[in-house]
Amino acid sequence: MNPARMKIVYVHRTRAQGVEAVHIGQIVQGFRTLGHQVAMLSPVGDYIEHITPAKAQQPARQGKPGLLHRLVDRLPEIAFELMEMAYNAKAVWEGLRRFRRRSVDGVYERYAIFAVAGALLARWWKVPFVIEVNYTSMSPLVRERSALLKPLARWVDGWLFRSATHLLAVSSYLKQHLVEEFGVDAGRVSVVPNAADPAVFDPELALKAEAPALPPGRIIGFVGGFYRWHGLDLLVEAFTRIAAEFPDAHLLLIGDGPMRGEIEALARDKGLTGRVLMPGRIAHAKLVPYVARFDMGVMPDSNLYGSPMKVFEYMSMAVPVVVPDYAPLQDVVTDGQQGRIFRRKDVAHLTQCMAELLRDDTQRRQMGRTARQCVLQTHNWLNNASTSLGFLTSKRSLAS
Repeated sequence: MNPARMKIVYVHRTRAQGVEAVHIGQIVQGFRTLGHQVAMLSPVGDYIEHITPAKAQQPARQGKPGLLHRLVDRLPEIAFELMEMAYNAKAVWEGLRRFRRRSVDGVYERYAIFAVAGALLARWWKVPFVIEVNYTSMSPLVRERSALLKPLARWVDGWLFRSATHLLAVSSYLKQHLVEEFGVDAGRVSVVPNAADPAVFDPELALKAEAPALPPGRIIGFVGGFYRWHGLDLLVEAFTRIAAEFPDAHLLLIGDGPMRGEIEALARDKGLTGRVLMPGRIAHAKLVPYVARFDMGVMPDSNLYGSPMKVFEYMSMAVPVVVPDYAPLQDVVTDGQQGRIFRRKDVAHLTQCMAELLRDDTQRRQMGRTARQCVLQTHNWLNNASTSLGFLTSKRSLAS
């Protein structure tokens, strides 16, 4: 194996949409930027979404879901899980058909429940196998898994995690989970949070883009889905409590989802019509000039294990963040440095943190500069790819 120029097979079982697509595309592009070849093994073939500064001026990839995807969305959960398991056969066959032994130097896989193709191929090719873990079968997921196959899913997770050369957990909570629940040696797990591309999410780039049609004054911003777990009702309630003190402030909620009607009604009931702005979904490639207008980026709620990408993109734009005290966010944000950390689900404390930032322009701008510096130094995709690469060059393989 020649670490100076490796052939890496990146395995994933996603549709390459949304934040998953961004993460996959950025890691693949990072490997390539570092001088290595990457081949994709996935349901969508070689497609990746990689946003460059030039592409940030163009629309993001759009497309209607295919017939298979529409059918999958309507399947009973157990049928969906059986299809997940069956996909392994297709992926392994595709891998064996496309790549010979000694033509591959390492396998990198984005974890998915019942996804074992990458581990099996790495074992056959006798190369290092690195797996990126964003959740496990035991995590409280959006899609409710069938109870019947949960014990099997947990067993498969244990085998998969034991088989890996190294595991990359996106949060310290997940690392602890892997160690305590699956018996993985702590030395085989590294915490590598999500990141942003500071060349794309760059305040200077925003100066060259067309300014969005937003009212003058201060902007408290959020980007993401209008889902219950994002706590947008908490954010609207907190904004209600400070709206009178800051009459030039607006709450900008970018995104869409099942809670949109409820949030619109809440803002109307609180007398905030015209103060709470909801422009809908905006393509990832078009977010830069909007986030540039944020005086702070708020993550009103999250979960125990995930590493929200939007927080890194706020930080990359030199926007101070206001985040709840979950471990994944405390992994990357120190209260009073890159922004403020509030007690989760505590509207009064969220209100206090937001108001303090609005009252002190100097402190807010300094926090924003510190936040961007953290992305430039550590929390960027190229750094994540470089870290991952170090484990793919490990001499330990899956030969049995």
